[in-house]
Amino acid sequence: MKHLLLALVAVMGLAAHAAPAKKNSVTVDRIDPTCWYAGMKNPSVQLMVSGPGIKNAEVSINYPGVKIDSLVRLDSPNYLLVYLNTSGAQPGTINIDFTLGKKKKTVSYELKQRDMAGDKRQGFTNEDVLYMLMPDRFADGDQSNNAVAGMQPYTTDRSKPSLRHGGDLAGIEQHLDYFTDLGVTALWFTPVLENDSPDGHGHSCYHGYATTDYYRVDPRFGTNDDYRRLIDKAHARGLKVVMDMIFNHCGSYHPWLKDMPAKDWLNQSDYKNNYLQTSYKLTPVVDPYASEVDLRETVEGWFVPSMPDLNHHNVHVMNYLIQNSIWWIESAGIDGIRMDTYPYAYADAMARWMMTLNDEYPNFNVVGETWVENPYYTATWQKDSKLARQNSNLKTVMDFSFYEKVDSAKHQATDGWWHG
Repeated sequence: MKHLLLALVAVMGLAAHAAPAKKNSVTVDRIDPTCWYAGMKNPSVQLMVSGPGIKNAEVSINYPGVKIDSLVRLDSPNYLLVYLNTSGAQPGTINIDFTLGKKKKTVSYELKQRDMAGDKRQGFTNEDVLYMLMPDRFADGDQSNNAVAGMQPYTTDRSKPSLRHGGDLAGIEQHLDYFTDLGVTALWFTPVLENDSPDGHGHSCYHGYATTDYYRVDPRFGTNDDYRRLIDKAHARGLKVVMDMIFNHCGSYHPWLKDMPAKDWLNQSDYKNNYLQTSYKLTPVVDPYASEVDLRETVEGWFVPSMPDLNHHNVHVMNYLIQNSIWWIESAGIDGIRMDTYPYAYADAMARWMMTLNDEYPNFNVVGETWVENPYYTATWQKDSKLARQNSNLKTVMDFSFYEKVDSAKHQATDGWWHG
């Protein structure tokens, strides 16, 4: 028995000594953006590093033209923001050292060559004819991605209107001649980014407006490489591609919801106890006489419970989103952005985003969804509008007033005085 007790004590002692080694190990699960580009006008880039306990890591770099401006240690122990200055750096592989105690991990990070300077990118214009489509509903060109293992439970069933139908990027690519035969010059897809939300009550997230990964095409549509190849082939046929983005909210199955980087990463972070629903009333955003209560309800309330509202007044959240839009322009070669639910986000943060894009890409174009049928409201959001209290810097605004008039003309019976 004495020998057994000594053996147990020895094993317990070894376990006690082994625990700190595990604690001090360094694991980097992911870095966003997944790569960056040399020669940007703004040399600063925010790297969001995630991994167990990475918050406490020290970081060092030895690469010509790159230095660390700051480290931001967020509330969660599993995130660390590394702000790099890339002024004067040439394309190449940067080795980033993460150190915890006596443990060190070196991660290779690529600084890529840009395809072209920002002012060479030409966005869509009023000379283009846009064709809107939902990738899931257009054509199924690759049936092998209809059932992707490892994703939240979902069903592909073309007989059910609210479930996924299996359309993908391959299906679009196989029908590019269809668009040119129609005479359209630009394609606007509803969001192609990963939407890993499970089916519920006979409904799926086929529309794509609940993002769960900002740097990954949904595998049911294809891969990032498939997206780039599709855009290249569209360009070869004279077709531009407009990417649908959503800054206002993400999806409830985004990893941020399991492990929130900071307490104020979302609007209404205590949503489980104090949920705030948006009113969908957009006039308080531009009305100088609107109450603070109405304004807060519009911009801080969640669009729906499954779409958490991002807090754009957290500068790191907005930096993440701004960089993501730049990354897709550079990596995929998109020709424009359609921004969903534009007025639901903080107007000053969105104006900063547009100023950044306009500076880097003066000939690029962004259209904002501003679903109010009053022409005054639409005009207020237009770049350099004299009606606005703050310049939105938004070059193009969706004209829902015109949409309403066309819809009315199509569907209303004509009376002798007002309608139709």
